[in-house]
Amino acid sequence: MPELFGEDLTQAELAARVSSLATIGGITEFEYSSGRARGVRAVRLETGRLCVEFVIDRALDIVRATLDGVPFAWRSSNEIAAPSYYDADGDEWLRSFFGGWLTTCGLSNFGPAGSDAWGAFGLHGRIDNTPAQEYGTRTWWEGERCFFELRATMRESKALGADLVLHRRWRSELGSATLHLEDRVVNEGGERAPHMLLYHCNAGFPLLGAQTRVYASRSATEARDPAAQAGIEEWNCGGEPAENFAEQVFIHRPIPCADGRARAAILNPAACGGRGIGFEIAYDPLALPALFSWRQLSRGIYVLAVEPANTPAIQGRAYAGAHGLLPFLEPGEERRYALSFTALGGEDLTASIATIASANATSAATR
Repeated sequence: MPELFGEDLTQAELAARVSSLATIGGITEFEYSSGRARGVRAVRLETGRLCVEFVIDRALDIVRATLDGVPFAWRSSNEIAAPSYYDADGDEWLRSFFGGWLTTCGLSNFGPAGSDAWGAFGLHGRIDNTPAQEYGTRTWWEGERCFFELRATMRESKALGADLVLHRRWRSELGSATLHLEDRVVNEGGERAPHMLLYHCNAGFPLLGAQTRVYASRSATEARDPAAQAGIEEWNCGGEPAENFAEQVFIHRPIPCADGRARAAILNPAACGGRGIGFEIAYDPLALPALFSWRQLSRGIYVLAVEPANTPAIQGRAYAGAHGLLPFLEPGEERRYALSFTALGGEDLTASIATIASANATSAATR
């Protein structure tokens, strides 16, 4: 049965206390009405603890998230932009990047813009700027548990070219602080197609501060470039906002925890008056064998991120192809990805740290 506001309540007990489930949780669809977001469809999911806003017209990605009323996901100055504002040229993707708890990068490339045998491509791909062509929600009870589901289908295609389809499903339940994501990417075209996928999970104030740390179950860490190498000793540290901070990206090799899933977490035990806040991403390291972390502590652009991915080639698709790191989907082939997004507070931060530390200690002992 769900625990809500410090009470364990059966379905009957809950029904006796509220006339509508919407009083304490549920799914609400809406549209933005101003600026570049005008007319963009979105949906809010509330579990009684977690409040999350997904953008239906932006791949059902997560633009806003709060735990017990406290925001923890970073938002860029762009806010929401309709897909029509997307520009695939060079790094112009950054003009519509909203950040949030999740921005999906792919489906055919992530990393810097470039060109190869399959054509030209922009920074981090098209999928985040792709609206759902099929979308639906469901709320149902199983025994004493109330479940919520959102699902959508996005197509990334080009006439006479690749035809990749993302089938996405999110699930949670009343009283929970966890979202479960199931993605299925299918090549519905007639030709072999590159397939690169990255989950860009972003933390901002008040989660981000001087006491914030990044934790990851990993067997190795390396810097992407000289700027990152200069900060390699502090790859997992937050900090105060700084002038003209040079962004740093680190490449990690994930390892599984005891349950077989790798984990990456961004945690701040000092936030919220010492109650602490953070989040953890759990994922299958066989399906997503790479993890990146992003450290950008500039004033006004103040963010940490963890980014599970299906290839370690953060240098982009041209690099991946040249170094034998480019994944492909054959005609009719599909890949499945399952991740859990959990917002954390209080003692849950300590438990997350311990789970990750145990995996890293076991890995070190066997090397």
